[in-house]
Order: sequence, then C-alpha cells, then structure tokens
Amino acid sequence: MELMDVMPQGEWEELVDGFAREVGMTACLADREGNPMFCRADRFPLCAAVRVHEQAKRSICSQTNAAMLAVVKQTLLPEVDLCEAGMLRAVVPVVRDSAPIGHVMTCGLACEDEELSELLLTRELGISKEQVRALAQETPVGSEDELGERAAALYGRLNSTAP
Repeated sequence: MELMDVMPQGEWEELVDGFAREVGMTACLADREGNPMFCRADRFPLCAAVRVHEQAKRSICSQTNAAMLAVVKQTLLPEVDLCEAGMLRAVVPVVRDSAPIGHVMTCGLACEDEELSELLLTRELGISKEQVRALAQETPVGSEDELGERAAALYGRLNSTAP
C-alpha cells in the first residue's frame, strides 16, 4: 500500500498544510524512506539558511532525519526530537499492515528548553555568531511537549481507520 492509496494527493496537501499551520513550522509528506514528496509553509530564516548549504543540510538535517526514521520504523510511533542545530523536529508515521508507508515530518522552531548550537551553525554555514544570532532572533520558539501532543493527535487521525 502507498500513501496515495490512503487518500488522494489533494487531501494529503490539505492535511499537511493544516498541520503546518497548527504547529507553526514547515511540514512535509514523505515516502516510506523519508524522501519529501511535497512541503507546506515557508521555512524560517535559520532553517532556510541551513537547507541551502548542502554540507550543512547533510550534517544538521540528514543525520537527525535518519536517526528519527530508524526509531519510527521500530516503534511505529511519532518521534519528536531536536536536529543537530537544536531546532524542533517531528516525524509522524502513516502505518498500514504493521509498517510505515510514509511520514508527515515537520521542523524548524527553536526549542524553548534548549539552546541552538551556535558553534555548529557558524562552522556549517560559514557565518559569524552574530549572523547566527540574527537568524535565530527571526526563528519562533516552540515547546517540545506541545509538538509531541500535536504529533500524537495527528498520528491518531492518520492511523485510527486503516483501510
């Protein structure tokens, strides 16, 4: 079974768009391997700066993505964590026949309980601490607990009535 067997792309787009607005972050629908199919909402400046640098994207985003997907594939439950730079991230699996067939992923808020990794960001982006701090000031702050609650609610909606 594939994601488009669960609902048409237009409905997925509405769902992902609604989740992005709900959590205040970029949200993407990804296939079973975690490759984004489409995303909704704009990235905040710090996250956008990371995503345009290929090395930074690999060391900050890809490592966390791979680790979270590995956990989700074992537990079949949503996972909330921080990326290597210290920004909030969630992966919500779409489960059918005891296996994930896709994921809704979200990332990009600073965490209210954690500091951003300025040293990593300056090194990976090749910019000064002052520039990192300026980008960080434009990044809204969120709660890991609140994101966990919203991810759990989405998980319930996606997986409560498997066809």
